[in-house]
Amino acid sequence: MSALAQSSRRILVVAADENFSGTIGRILCRCGYRTDQVASGEAALEALEQNTYDLVLSEVALPGVCGLTLLCRARQHGRKSPFILLGAPETERRRWIVSGVEGVHCLPLPLDVDRLKQVVAECLES
Repeated sequence: MSALAQSSRRILVVAADENFSGTIGRILCRCGYRTDQVASGEAALEALEQNTYDLVLSEVALPGVCGLTLLCRARQHGRKSPFILLGAPETERRRWIVSGVEGVHCLPLPLDVDRLKQVVAECLES
């Protein structure tokens, strides 16, 4: 993917810890992506209503609306953007795939930065 194509890709980062979301945002910006960062599932739902994102990267464990509920609500409202869920065990991923939710990837915490970059690129290529 060209640098120009990457720079037009917009990613929503949802993480309760501002330092964590800021670090992920900086990593993705260095890769050429644009990011918005929010600290809760509720704020993510608002952002998804107001903006179009090419990818949503969310922690599963969030205060209030968790990452899995965020995914479910986004799909119910017709949002087709791929999701990367952070911290979800593989059994959760299988459960979502079986229930018909497509475009979901799970990465364990602590986060492997190289793996994150690889999965983000794969999600945005498809």
